[in-house]
Amino acid sequence: MAKASGFDILIVGAGVLGAATAYWLSGLYDCTIALADSAQRPGAHTSSRNTGVIHRPYYLDPVKKRTFARTALLSRRLWESLAEAEALPWNPVGTYNVAVEDREVRTVEKYRAWGVENGMDEGEMDLLDGPGVRSREPEVRCRGALFSRTDVSVDFGAFTRSIWRRAVARGVRFLQGRELVSVRKGEEGTEALFRSGSSLSSVRCRLLVNAAGGGALKIAHSLGYARDLAALHFRGEYWVVDQPFASRVVSNIYRPPAFPQYPFLDPHFVVRADGSRQIGPNAVVVPGPYVYSGVGFTILPRFLERPMWPKARLFANSDFLSLVVGEWRSSLSKQAMCARVRMFVPALSPDLLNRRAVFGVRSSVVDRSGFIPEALLIKGESSAHIINFNSPGATGAPAYSALVVNELREAGLLDGFRPSSASASIPGWDFRAVTSQL
Repeated sequence: MAKASGFDILIVGAGVLGAATAYWLSGLYDCTIALADSAQRPGAHTSSRNTGVIHRPYYLDPVKKRTFARTALLSRRLWESLAEAEALPWNPVGTYNVAVEDREVRTVEKYRAWGVENGMDEGEMDLLDGPGVRSREPEVRCRGALFSRTDVSVDFGAFTRSIWRRAVARGVRFLQGRELVSVRKGEEGTEALFRSGSSLSSVRCRLLVNAAGGGALKIAHSLGYARDLAALHFRGEYWVVDQPFASRVVSNIYRPPAFPQYPFLDPHFVVRADGSRQIGPNAVVVPGPYVYSGVGFTILPRFLERPMWPKARLFANSDFLSLVVGEWRSSLSKQAMCARVRMFVPALSPDLLNRRAVFGVRSSVVDRSGFIPEALLIKGESSAHIINFNSPGATGAPAYSALVVNELREAGLLDGFRPSSASASIPGWDFRAVTSQL
């Protein structure tokens, strides 16, 4: 084993959340910070494997998803400032949330009210009938829709790497290719054991910040936290839509989920930052957060891991079980996926779907009552764990990470670290200004 190294703060997970947390901390404190990840580059997993849409919070329940809604609202201008500073793709294509059935008309009307309650300007949203949508998007058929003008297509992987470079310029150390093997409480903090190739190395820290995305709950469990919670992992699969038909749809087209209590999105038509178009996703149950391919029965050993009760209650629910089976069917057949999108883009044909897109995995945390609607921040003696940070997590990551750092300060977990006088290196990213609005 290599000689142990030590840092004041160790952040596990170099996705968009971990990178943004490292950025804020490196500007606020004059201390040693390391950012560790199993991948060789930052943002290699979920941050680069999502739909790449900065969502406005019109579809987020103002009560159940209040924090996600608030951080999404505040983060858009922060992302725009970064895009301008780094000349990153910024494509404000907007999003139509379409009502295919009469009951969904009431849903999109509710979304407009939610948007206003969550802080959006009324002028950001248009409530349209079916002919009004068709006049703007001739390929779309629906009974009505809510159009969010300020949704933007971006590349969150590029955003993550830009934030990471700013943090490294401030002295943050990047420990790439480090797979976390174990973590334990030490006498003066926390000790993490990493594997890199065939070698092991130990990293000691005064404070561990667990921002490991789909792997965060397992790390929390190993330190004795959140033992009553379990994680389920769902792979989202997409198909690329061939040109020239693809460009005949110019905005994102979503449909309200049929079962909003479950993390199953009805398939949508998405405009990517590079101009390509994709349809998806489904939500295929997989055994872990990095299972981007393959099927089989490897889910069973993970399902039997403790705690089993939250998972068992879900799989005993007939609605949930039928949804799981339906998602597997759409994974095996592009015709099944296409049929679901044709309900609002009827001219779409399976013949236009000849290439699969990049897959991602959404990790959702459940308790005895079902799926937990928001991210959780669990604070320990010398560690903090961000659990269930999933969609629309990337949208709100700049403000959410600032919220995390602020809560760590209030909990005394950053006491003893010398304040830094470093100025914001990303224009408009002012910690006090952001946290004062949270």
